[in-house]
Amino acid sequence: MTSFRFVPAVTLASVLLSLAPFVPDSVNAQSAQKQQPAAKTTDGPKMGGAAKYRIPKNPPVSPTPRTPDGKPDLSGVWGGPSGLQHIGRELPGTQLPYTTAGEEAYQFNLTKEVDPSALCILQGVPRADLSGQPFEIFQRPNRTAFLYERDTSWRIIAADGRKHSADPEPSYFGEAIGTWDGDTFVVDSIAFKGTHIWSDETAHPQSDALHLIERFSRPDLDHLVAEVTIDDPKYYSKPFKFTRSFRLLPYELIEQPCDENNIDRSHIGVGLGTKDGTRGYTKKAGAGGADGGNQ
Repeated sequence: MTSFRFVPAVTLASVLLSLAPFVPDSVNAQSAQKQQPAAKTTDGPKMGGAAKYRIPKNPPVSPTPRTPDGKPDLSGVWGGPSGLQHIGRELPGTQLPYTTAGEEAYQFNLTKEVDPSALCILQGVPRADLSGQPFEIFQRPNRTAFLYERDTSWRIIAADGRKHSADPEPSYFGEAIGTWDGDTFVVDSIAFKGTHIWSDETAHPQSDALHLIERFSRPDLDHLVAEVTIDDPKYYSKPFKFTRSFRLLPYELIEQPCDENNIDRSHIGVGLGTKDGTRGYTKKAGAGGADGGNQ
């Protein structure tokens, strides 16, 4: 049985020790890819201070690896472009369907709250998946772990047939229950915290009423697709969806302490920018967010 190299983070050791004995043999399909003739590559961005990883420009299309029980194996290190964080990018005019309370929450984030992630508060989801930094999936039949390089954080998804708790404790990643719909892994999450949590990098809010549905599929060896539905009746007048595609990376996660030698802490301002505006927030563009005046 093939085993993964453990992420060198003390905070993740117990998670990986519990998962390692159940890593399926189908990961051999990923190892086998290394034996194929080298393809032309391009340098990817630096992540977490680590050396650049290299992504093939035209990788061969390989079939989806599967676990012994026939399910697609989602295991691997995944990354996506950092410019797709905006949860409303696929909506007409990129306009989110705010309720009155949702619009007020958005304006509060822009004008009064410091980005929680800048203060080393856990990002939660969907933001952690959209941040542009890599994450790793470890999958076994009744339990799946998402390990995020950002803040060396993790998320456990139970997939053993259980239902949501009657009174779950609110958390940044919510209470997640996984099921399979054919070849799609469906993650149903509730019980999110209602304060100090943003849905994306551009201050869009989420409330404690959020019901998040994520549908993960792996169409081939090198790609992971997530279709995400946000159903938050407190802040949005109707549910809406977005889809993101992630790439399998030849990369290993590293430890990323959030607040070590943070020389910027005293310069962090509210909303999308710092006191000198280097992240793009200004009074002129403030109401529209960081990406071209769109909410």
